[in-house]
Amino acid sequence: MARVMIKCPESDKPVYTGMNFSYTAFDSVQIDEKSVRCAECGHVHYWRRPDAYLEDDGGES
Repeated sequence: MARVMIKCPESDKPVYTGMNFSYTAFDSVQIDEKSVRCAECGHVHYWRRPDAYLEDDGGES
């Protein structure tokens, strides 16, 4: 599984959303607006599927 990430609009650094998907599932999933408290800047960021990308977590897929 890969981690669903967004980019912090304050720091431009990657932020883990707490969600994981396989690459094939992520291509077809519809995600409504979500929020996450940013570990980088401390603010809450709202995001949707087009804002997100996958990052390998280093584990088995």
